[in-house]
Amino acid sequence: MDTKILLEQCQLVNFQKGKHITILGAGIAGLVAAYELERLGHTVEILEGSLRIGGRVWTHRFGNSPDAPYAELGAMRIPSEHEMTLHYVREMGLSDKLCKFMTVFEESNAMMNINGQVLKMKDAPRVLQQTEGGIFSDTRYSEKTRAFAAWLKTIINTIAPGNLRSEFERDLQSHLMDELERLDLNPYFSEDGETIDLNSLLSQNPSFRAKCSQGLDIFLGDIMTETSHDLLQLKGGMDQLIQRLAASIKGEIKCNSEVVALSVQKDHVEITTKENGQLHTRHCDYVLCTIPFSVLRKLELSGFDDDKLDSIHNTVYCPGTKVAFHTRESFWQKDGIKGGASFSGEGVRQTYYPSVKFNPERGSVMLASYTIGDDAQRMGMMSESERFDYVQNTVSKIHPELNTPGMIVDKASIAWGNYKWSAGGCTIHWDDSESNYLKAQRAQNTLFFAGEHCSRFPAWLQGSIESAVEAVYDIVKHQPAVQSTAIPVAVTVSGKNRQLAAVGSAW
Repeated sequence: MDTKILLEQCQLVNFQKGKHITILGAGIAGLVAAYELERLGHTVEILEGSLRIGGRVWTHRFGNSPDAPYAELGAMRIPSEHEMTLHYVREMGLSDKLCKFMTVFEESNAMMNINGQVLKMKDAPRVLQQTEGGIFSDTRYSEKTRAFAAWLKTIINTIAPGNLRSEFERDLQSHLMDELERLDLNPYFSEDGETIDLNSLLSQNPSFRAKCSQGLDIFLGDIMTETSHDLLQLKGGMDQLIQRLAASIKGEIKCNSEVVALSVQKDHVEITTKENGQLHTRHCDYVLCTIPFSVLRKLELSGFDDDKLDSIHNTVYCPGTKVAFHTRESFWQKDGIKGGASFSGEGVRQTYYPSVKFNPERGSVMLASYTIGDDAQRMGMMSESERFDYVQNTVSKIHPELNTPGMIVDKASIAWGNYKWSAGGCTIHWDDSESNYLKAQRAQNTLFFAGEHCSRFPAWLQGSIESAVEAVYDIVKHQPAVQSTAIPVAVTVSGKNRQLAAVGSAW
């Protein structure tokens, strides 16, 4: 639904102003919800378990100066058709920061490591045909079909997790080559024949995706987005959106307030948090939970129906791991690389180069490794120092400059699958997706839910934001069965002692 229409509907159904909503999680979903609820005349407070806000938006800055180079350890791009995300970029006065994000296969000088052979990405499909042979040299198929299939495999190998690479190989061998042979592929090759336009092929030939296995079909939809020429980023860091939203919210954002239990009652929700080693229980009229289900299922939950518990315990999360190097200089530019990504091989997968300019006196940053799925899980099992060494050793095979003494100034990494506050990089709705996200979104009395796991757009800011606005709509239209006049209280538990205290006027 269009952002403007959905927000207007929130205004129309805002029957009962003056509600107080406790929001769990200070990621993009929680912040957007708080911002809109306050605009509608309600009061909010946000409880965040970690010591930072932003959730899986995490801009790591290598230095404290305003022009310090940075790496996006979390969300790093915005598809131009994600209007809800762009709405809040504009709303927060960040339109002038929007610029192009150069993604995989947009830089022809980017590198690939194929079985130890380092070559330009534009040459990879040809080399793949020569080295692998098999179906790529099967003369039953035209040269165009074999070349396109080789390009497709190159793309899948670069982006997809291991299980989907295997699915693609099976589909290619069994029937996808025949499907490609049936299509006129000429319009999807560049004039020099060295690159393909996969986006156009997939959008103009839906029957091709329909012939893929279900998981691969949905992943190809993601690839259409990931390889789009219309991806955007925020120059200066994605966390600018987080900081602007937080600054626009009047209610308290309380970090280091870890939720350990949720109890759904008929007309309220009991929340138990741990703060500085003490347990606190509060009774809340309305609660919006943006905690990822990978974390929520570890909490003590009561009053949830069986379908909701099933959704919480069975929503699948995909691990994601990123490693960034602060380098003395942008040495890759000497090879004509101005952005985009290389495929470094082994378990490192994609290596991204900045497509924004940093102050050369401060050095530069490369996202040396971005992995998802089984590759990310293996990386996440390493200690941070082992991870750094592994990535440096692997990426230096395509960029030996990394081993120059003093070239790597600093390093940063995150293994989202092991991160306490997310326990995963993102949800994956690769089967029965509509049913999954609707179940995840469904409220439990006055406990509502939002986040990318509750949306049609898993793994994107768009999903978190859209689900947050939809949750706001549901909260403001909700009519309590009985108007409570009791003063909410917070219970502090420390050892065997209990102390009751009034919450205060904000309630």
